[in-house]
Amino acid sequence: MSNQTTYEFLYAPQGDVLDQYYTGRDRVTMIMGPLGSGKTTVSCMRVFDQICEQAPDAHGSRKSRWIAVRNTYPDLTGTTIKDWSDLYHNEHTQLGKFNKDFPPTHHLDFDLEDGTRVIAEVVFLALDRPDSVRKLRGLQATGFWLNEVKELDKAIVDMCDGRHGRYPKDVPPSWHGIIGDTNAPDTDHWYYELAEKEHPEGWTFLRQPGGVIGTVTGPPSKRVTTWKPNLNAENINNLPDGYYIKQIQGKKGDWIRVNLGNEYGSVSTGKPIYQGVWNDAVHVSEHKLLPIPSVNKLLLGFDFGRTPACIVGQLMPNGKLRVLRELIATSMGIRSFMDMSVIPCLKKDFPTFDIKDMEAYGDPSGVAKSGNDENSPIGILNDEYKLTTYPTATNIPLRRWESVNEFLMSTIDGVQAFELSKCCEVIRKGFNGGYQFRRLNVSGEKYAEAADKNKFSHPHDALQYLSQGAQGEINYAWLDQHLANSESNQSVIADSVSGY
Repeated sequence: MSNQTTYEFLYAPQGDVLDQYYTGRDRVTMIMGPLGSGKTTVSCMRVFDQICEQAPDAHGSRKSRWIAVRNTYPDLTGTTIKDWSDLYHNEHTQLGKFNKDFPPTHHLDFDLEDGTRVIAEVVFLALDRPDSVRKLRGLQATGFWLNEVKELDKAIVDMCDGRHGRYPKDVPPSWHGIIGDTNAPDTDHWYYELAEKEHPEGWTFLRQPGGVIGTVTGPPSKRVTTWKPNLNAENINNLPDGYYIKQIQGKKGDWIRVNLGNEYGSVSTGKPIYQGVWNDAVHVSEHKLLPIPSVNKLLLGFDFGRTPACIVGQLMPNGKLRVLRELIATSMGIRSFMDMSVIPCLKKDFPTFDIKDMEAYGDPSGVAKSGNDENSPIGILNDEYKLTTYPTATNIPLRRWESVNEFLMSTIDGVQAFELSKCCEVIRKGFNGGYQFRRLNVSGEKYAEAADKNKFSHPHDALQYLSQGAQGEINYAWLDQHLANSESNQSVIADSVSGY
């Protein structure tokens, strides 16, 4: 080397998936794995190897420029830069200069045994929001390393994909593209959509074995998940004895599944509203539920507003509630929601059911008339769509939660009284912790008394109105007034209510 100091780097990936990621040279390669699985280290080693693999120019210089991306600056400095520096810029190893001004950049400058010289840059950027793409404009890079991909917005990844392969200029890049490592994201994340559904050409998604394996045991009403070490886990030789199995102590199931089991999912930071009552293994169907033809009525629950939601279910003669579909929209009024989401779903999935034979239940505030056209959401459903719709007796949160709990906690002939279709992914994630009491930013475990308003709250509100309606909790005062004011609807609504 130019400074008369010789360094030798020896690295052998501890696992088949790590090896595929390390040696792969597809345009985009991502690896998903549990904590401690060696993802960051192998990313560092791969970037370094590809820097050395770049073809030399006429002067024998191997030039390249890599951009290492993390979502926030604290994570960038505390994790990404630290892990890189532990390997290539520390008290024992000095491969060029590290400029820690903005943006932090490692200027690598060293000689290889073949007489060529590596002159490269690794630029570290924090891109925590979609509008951070402006930091990428004008960048000319050889490759990108995305550290902890699940924390990055898709707009950032898209911009990165348009900036690689532009450096060096005098010699074409021997390889250019994107590599990325991540813990398991949620199933509504763009990573999941690309890896599991779209499979874009030139993109390779690798998945390491989990550190633990969960097994569900026990009778249907008392199923529990037990965890054991995964003998196929990777990077074990570089971890303390019992690294994974010891971590399950004191952890919630969702945390274990995502961080140790390497399963797609979300980790709740608040207190799940249905904690201790909801059992995913018991309450979720193994398949997409179809309606029971002999039960000739569908029940719908509505949450109104600009983020409307509709839950479609069936109440069985024995009292069991089957939740069949979830429909969710944003920035949409009730008419648009009905025309673009609800009606098409009912025609497609439930063609033998007539909307006139269905019943719907909604937020009691849905009887309030709009200032625009003097129509209320419940009035629109009844009058314009001929969907018999009632306001529930109350929208007090505690009573709404209790109405769902009554189904969750009940069994009928040894079978749970609540069954959720596997296709209702948002409702399911809400039950598993997304629908929660937000943790307060104070010492100790203290939580807000109201449900956190997030993407899970609106469909869960709709489910609660459905549950209330299925139990006969409708606003009879409103019904009496409605019957008195609308003789044309009298027979339809009276017949519908007579069953309660």
